[in-house]
Amino acid sequence: MLTNLLVDTNILIDFSKGKKQLLEEYSNEKEWQLWVNPVVMAEWLNNKELIDTGKLKKANEFIGEFNCAEIGKDEGKMTGKLIRNSQVDYLGDALIAANCLVKKMYLLTRNQKHFKKIKGLKLLP
Repeated sequence: MLTNLLVDTNILIDFSKGKKQLLEEYSNEKEWQLWVNPVVMAEWLNNKELIDTGKLKKANEFIGEFNCAEIGKDEGKMTGKLIRNSQVDYLGDALIAANCLVKKMYLLTRNQKHFKKIKGLKLLP
């Protein structure tokens, strides 16, 4: 059975800068299915360097290799709760965490401090 793993933006950025070990470790494991969500996609694609269409095409091809976890009403409600209860400070991080909680996904991130107060969130590495 596959385990779902949402990949945070910082992991994608690391990969694009040649720090590929962490993402490759999980992508090569048969037990993990890798996901992003619309927040991660927007963060990944907002880089002004992508104005060059060649770079934008590569960035879109790369992000297209991942499954996309949609964000719906349940995630919206959970996001409000996480911010209201001071478990997370940033809207983007709250949406990412809520997506993981609602869909019972693990989160692969280097930004552990942004997510450490969230009860029930399964963080990797």
